[in-house]
Amino acid sequence: MDRTITHKHLKRQIDILETTEDLDLLFRELEFSTLLLPSEIENGLFSFPTVTIDDKKFIPVFTDVYEYNKVGFNENFTLIPNPFDLYLDLLDEGFDGIIIDVEGNRFPILSEFRDYFKSSEIFRQDTHFHTSDEVKRIRSCANNSNLDEFLQDESNFWDFERLLNLLSKSDVFSVGLSFDDLAKDSNDGIIHIDEPLPKAIYSSADKCYALIYSSEDEIKPKINPLNPYSQLINFTLFARQVLLDDLDGIILNENSQNITIPREFLFEYMGNLESVDLSTYDDFAFVLGS
Repeated sequence: MDRTITHKHLKRQIDILETTEDLDLLFRELEFSTLLLPSEIENGLFSFPTVTIDDKKFIPVFTDVYEYNKVGFNENFTLIPNPFDLYLDLLDEGFDGIIIDVEGNRFPILSEFRDYFKSSEIFRQDTHFHTSDEVKRIRSCANNSNLDEFLQDESNFWDFERLLNLLSKSDVFSVGLSFDDLAKDSNDGIIHIDEPLPKAIYSSADKCYALIYSSEDEIKPKINPLNPYSQLINFTLFARQVLLDDLDGIILNENSQNITIPREFLFEYMGNLESVDLSTYDDFAFVLGS
C-alpha cells in the first residue's frame, strides 16, 4: 500500500457515536482497521508502552502519526501498523483493554467487548500459496461466464449481494504497479514477486477506490511512470485488504461497466461470510498482453 492510512472512516464513526449510538458501524470499522502500535525491540525483547486510566491498564494504539505525536512517549519507539485483531490477541497478556488516540478522541475498548469481534476469526487459518504452474493454469483457464452474463444487463449493477457473490467465485484481476521493468525477468509471461506490488487506485475528490477487472482484456493501463502488471486476486482477501487500507471501496471494470462497490457493501459481504478460501496469488504477476 503506497498511500498513508488516516482512518478517516473510523474517525468519522467515533466522532458521530454520541449522536448515533451505533456501535455496530464503529465496531465494523475497528475490526478492519490497521492501527499503529509504538514498540521497541531491545536485546531481542519486544516491548510497548501502556496507559493506566482509572486503575485499568490499556494498550495505546493510534490512527495515524499525527495522533501519536500528541503523546510524549520514548523517542526510541517505532510505530508498527497491525490489523486490529492482533491487539485483541494481546489482551490475553493481562490488559484491561485497548485505547485509541489517547490524547485525541481517547476511545477505549474494554476487554469484555472482545467477543463482539467475530468476523476476523475466519481469516485465522493457514493460507495456501499457489505455485507458478498453478497460477499460470488458473489464468489460462479463467472462465467467468456467470459474471460476464451478469454484467451484460445494466439493471443488475445495483444488486451488490449477487455481484459480490459472483466475484468471490470468479477469477478476477487487479493491476500491480512497479517502478522497475519486471518484464525482463518474466518466465513465459509470469513474474515472481518478492515484495507486494502497490495496487492501482482510482482517486476522485476525497475518495479512493481499488481497481479490479473481470478479465485481462478489460485492463487498459493509462500512461503512468510506473510499469503495470496484471495479478490474479482472491476476491475475499482483496476486499478485506481494501477495508484494512481505509479505501472507499472497489471499482470493477473502470473502462466499461465502471461499477462502484462502496465500502459499506464490502462490510456486509464480510459479515455474511461463514468460511473463506485462503488461497493467494500475490506472489506472481503477468506481463500485460503476453
